[in-house]
Amino acid sequence: MGNYLSWGAIGLAAAAIFLPFPASNFVLAAGLVMALVAGFTGSRGALALIAIVAVVSIFQASPDGASHYLKENFDINTRRFWRSYSELVAFGFGIAICAIYVTWARWSALGWPRYVVDTTKDLDLIVVWVGRLAAWLFIPMMLIIFYDISQRKIIEWDNDFVNSIFFLDSNKLQELEWHLHATLFLLCLGYAYVKDAHVRIELVRDRMEARTRVALELIGVVCFLLTYSYLIAEFGVVFAQRSYAINEVSAAQTGLTHRWIIKGMMPFGFMLLFAAGLSAAFKCMVYLFGPDDLRGEVNEYAGTHHADIPQDIHLPSAAGPKAD
Repeated sequence: MGNYLSWGAIGLAAAAIFLPFPASNFVLAAGLVMALVAGFTGSRGALALIAIVAVVSIFQASPDGASHYLKENFDINTRRFWRSYSELVAFGFGIAICAIYVTWARWSALGWPRYVVDTTKDLDLIVVWVGRLAAWLFIPMMLIIFYDISQRKIIEWDNDFVNSIFFLDSNKLQELEWHLHATLFLLCLGYAYVKDAHVRIELVRDRMEARTRVALELIGVVCFLLTYSYLIAEFGVVFAQRSYAINEVSAAQTGLTHRWIIKGMMPFGFMLLFAAGLSAAFKCMVYLFGPDDLRGEVNEYAGTHHADIPQDIHLPSAAGPKAD
């Protein structure tokens, strides 16, 4: 029941984008109610969380949503308001959503630790599958690079090749190359964090106790990764919206059109990274404050990231082994 309500709330949030005012706000209100009820009726934590975030985000971003009520009821210059207080409003929404999620977790029949662990698994699953699908972009990207380089060599040998049906404009090919590369990179950021594949230089951290390592990871995720990911995602949404509004095309005369598509990948990629960071924060909290029997499922950040050398092993000196 709860999962169906969550999917319904997500569907209503998506439908509100295409509906006129005031129907869009009525749909968002219904979606909010459905998302709240879903969390109390057995919905997966990640699904209910995505549903309520989708509803709140669309209400905040839509010109007929929060901006409309600020202008009509309080006669506020919305452009100046969001420029000055958008981060503060987002922080308030974030605190409210956290409080709702904590209430769902404590209401769960499984207990809050298991509820949170299941949420981390679902978030990781979403991020990993998006990363795996995005990885296939490597194949068309390499084929395009190969063809672009090959046709340049062919043109050096035979200039008439530019008049054949096999010739493709080099500007389009090069821009498509970096579009695919950027999309591949952005959509795999969260995947790399879930798989702990980012470069770490943690010679100090690796000498700490396990609980200290986890606490340090939690502080880093909350203070830096989540904050940075949110700011880039918020900036990226505005970046893509402006590109769409002016129907931006390539600066090159023969380049690609619809530049808003590649610019839209930036907020989407950092939203996935935010989800990966949120999952990591949840794991750290369960490890630090949850029961001992669940630590084995959330101990990714308790270990070291470098090869450990046991203390009882003595490496031979440059002078060679000592004689007895």
